[in-house]
Amino acid sequence: MKEQKRFPVVGMRCAGCAHSVEQAASKVEGISDANVQLAENILSVSVDERLASAEDLRRAIRSIGFDLIVEDSEAEQLRRRDAMEAAELRRMKRDTIIAWSSAILLMVLMLMPHFQMMPYLMMLVALPGYAWTGRAFHRSALKQLRHGVFSMDTLVSLSTTISFFYSLVVLLFFREGPAGMKLHLYFDASAMIIAFVLLGKLMEKRAGRSTGQAIRELMRLQPAEALVVRNGRETVMPIAALIGGDLVRVRPGEQIPVDGIVTEGCSSVQESMISGEPLPREKEAGSMVFSGTINGSGVLTVQATHVGSDTVLGRIIRTVREAQASKAPIQRLADRIAGIFVPIVIGLSILTYIIWQLTRAADASVYGLLCAISVLVIACPCALGLATPTALVVGIGRSARNGILVRNAEALERFATIDAVVLDKTGTLTIGKPELTGIDWFVSDTDVPKVRRLLYSAEILSTHPLAAAICRAFAEDGKTEELSEVQNFPGRGIEFTFEGEVYRVGNQAFIEKLGAQIPTDIAALPEDAAVLYFSRAERLLGRFCVTDELQPQAAEVLAQLHRHGIRTIMLTGDRPEAAEALARKLGLQHYRGGMMPSDKADYIRMLKDKGHHVAMVGDGVNDSEALSTADVSVAMGDGSHIAMEVAGITLMRSDLRLLPAALELSRATRRTVKENLFWAMCYNLIAIPIAAGLLFPVNGFLLNPAIAGAAMAFSSISVVTNSLRLRTKRLPLLR
Repeated sequence: MKEQKRFPVVGMRCAGCAHSVEQAASKVEGISDANVQLAENILSVSVDERLASAEDLRRAIRSIGFDLIVEDSEAEQLRRRDAMEAAELRRMKRDTIIAWSSAILLMVLMLMPHFQMMPYLMMLVALPGYAWTGRAFHRSALKQLRHGVFSMDTLVSLSTTISFFYSLVVLLFFREGPAGMKLHLYFDASAMIIAFVLLGKLMEKRAGRSTGQAIRELMRLQPAEALVVRNGRETVMPIAALIGGDLVRVRPGEQIPVDGIVTEGCSSVQESMISGEPLPREKEAGSMVFSGTINGSGVLTVQATHVGSDTVLGRIIRTVREAQASKAPIQRLADRIAGIFVPIVIGLSILTYIIWQLTRAADASVYGLLCAISVLVIACPCALGLATPTALVVGIGRSARNGILVRNAEALERFATIDAVVLDKTGTLTIGKPELTGIDWFVSDTDVPKVRRLLYSAEILSTHPLAAAICRAFAEDGKTEELSEVQNFPGRGIEFTFEGEVYRVGNQAFIEKLGAQIPTDIAALPEDAAVLYFSRAERLLGRFCVTDELQPQAAEVLAQLHRHGIRTIMLTGDRPEAAEALARKLGLQHYRGGMMPSDKADYIRMLKDKGHHVAMVGDGVNDSEALSTADVSVAMGDGSHIAMEVAGITLMRSDLRLLPAALELSRATRRTVKENLFWAMCYNLIAIPIAAGLLFPVNGFLLNPAIAGAAMAFSSISVVTNSLRLRTKRLPLLR
């Protein structure tokens, strides 16, 4: 039995590090599906606990120079990770100060008039910069080398070690090269490379912490304790100790710790952190409340229905985490390139040195070594590895803050490319609260009460959205009959048996299959009404007209989608006449009525066969086949568990304006990913040849290895900074 687990990783600095961790984890027996999310430093794995333990995995990760936090409690994992990250940040600050002190002192020495002991003094000044502040790079590179893996640490350690020990050998054993050629010392390069790389990594780490801000904000919504009422006594208990059915008392201004039903009290509750809806909602006995929301001025007693990770907030956090940890198709390609990048760069560095030797130019050995070191330093797998995940983490986080829950990175990437949106009617284009507006009985007045009870008994078991209208209208006495052989037929209706006779509730075609006939002299229907029929065998018992109010912003949203170049199509199971009337109101050109769930799925397949990229928007409960057929499924919901399970994207409140907002954000995220990848690719394609000495025959330019280190640091910082722009970038459809 395999279980999906997540562990924070300590010490990763680049895409090569992430690739090394994935490789090491995959080699552990019982571990599979290893996946590192570099932006958050999280390793996700499937663990067969019969074959492997968390400690086995930790030993494998530690053997290549990193560490894994394996505490059982997720809260404890995060506490330890935050503590270790804070300690790592302090160490990096201290090392950066020491490295730059060494580098600046070396620059001062280089500006001074030469004296006999200057080279020895420069060696002593460079030593702490190379050996002490660079120890993390050297230690990690050696451990990885023993396992045949490479990362940015390898490049930094190799380049600075060559610089320092080449200079040391020249200083101690040689004064001149062949034919009296003066040999140069590069103690300054070894120290300054470390200084620039550390400064870049420090800035990158500080900026990178901001990319995961959204998930940390969500986690802060979870209170640590709750006031529980047991046996008439109030007790403060940790959240982990709560169980379903517990009574929890919530005082004014406190966060609600569970999902549950209010049993006592009335108050207003601020739910913006869950749904994005800015206005508080009034709550009273019988109302549903959610974990993480904030109670207003009243005292509420809540009976818990879901606790801990099973609450809506817990599921949102889990979904956002999984989405941020998932990899979009474009990222998998970048990861494959990053995985082989370091060995290729080492090969290019060696090739650079050989080519310089073949030129037989004066100072070819010195220039060749300088260029080889510059190639090692300037090449940056980090920018390539960070290009996609940082943009996705920020984009998915901003989506969550605006009530748009993205299930995985692939859904976000695909949504940016859609050119056709298929919309269900009920609960999507309408507000989803159908009302019974007309009743025609075809039974005697004395039989009506019994027929009403049968109808109510059936509809409370129905999954069809229109059934709610019947239930609300006939629920006054709350009496039900015991039905047998109940069957739901999605998109058509419900069938049951009572006292040996078969009954059906549903659309016209559904009851006609049982032999029921619709009278020809029946009154005409309102053109925009949906209709349900109730029959016993071949006899029609009743007809019910149901109407649902349009979403106030539906027409505006459809116009916005049209301006974005999106084709919009309404598919509904309602009568074609009702579909046409609604389409006229909304200005829709493409619509179909009388469609079964399978018909909707077939229509989406037809659109895809014509080359369209299709999103299906529904309520997340019905139309599961159509939702799964579309390139991207979008569920309209108010945070329901079902909606979050079935959809690639869930709109956390029933506000259709979130749909074009989600489209706008997905396109902005995709643009940012492309910008990052373009920069990372162009940087390496341009910088490596220049570092190798490509411009030397043209204008005599050679790149100093220290400047190469600064350029490498800048490339990573620029990618992270560009991704962070998504947090504040003005998107007109988002708040």
